[in-house]
Amino acid sequence: MPNVKLTYFNLRARAEPCRLLLAYGGIKYEDERIAPPWDAATTWPTLKPTTPFGQLPLLKWDDEVICQSMACARFIAREVGLAGTSSMESAQVDEIIDVIQDLINAGVKLFFAKDEAGMKNHAEVTVPTALGQLEKKLASRGGQYFVGNNFTWADLHTFMYVSDLPSKSVLDGFPKLANLVERVAEIPNIKKWVETRPETSM
Repeated sequence: MPNVKLTYFNLRARAEPCRLLLAYGGIKYEDERIAPPWDAATTWPTLKPTTPFGQLPLLKWDDEVICQSMACARFIAREVGLAGTSSMESAQVDEIIDVIQDLINAGVKLFFAKDEAGMKNHAEVTVPTALGQLEKKLASRGGQYFVGNNFTWADLHTFMYVSDLPSKSVLDGFPKLANLVERVAEIPNIKKWVETRPETSM
């Protein structure tokens, strides 16, 4: 077993893809959490200059340190067998990941800009449109999983995103996505992590 340490703020946010993948793979790791930047108790100003790119998360895997949340997650996905079984499948996994990341990044930008009208449009138009496109893609691949008729990181990342949406009713018109999310939630290692992880605001 590798010696693994994941450093991030005490939030789900950018580190949760890694934590879900590590949980799925049953990989033991040190889950180092520091107070968020807006918390008076944060040590981030001291830690930031010591990081390679001035940001978190950091994934320490034996003697190597990897930065950038998606690079870390993609690496772990390969290690736990969820990145696809061929170059084409890996690209198909990445395709779904990138759709979800576009949604996350757009939502975060609007949230921190306190753009109420933009957030309303995102929730009522952008997200349902993207979920409809994902439903169609899932159906075209057999309706069970996004890639290769097997569970991959694409399914896990979709589960993570949908689970964090304020209202689950957004899935009412997308039965295949709703069913996928339900099935991922019942994977023993995923279920255990979600039930026992620290409760955080985001």
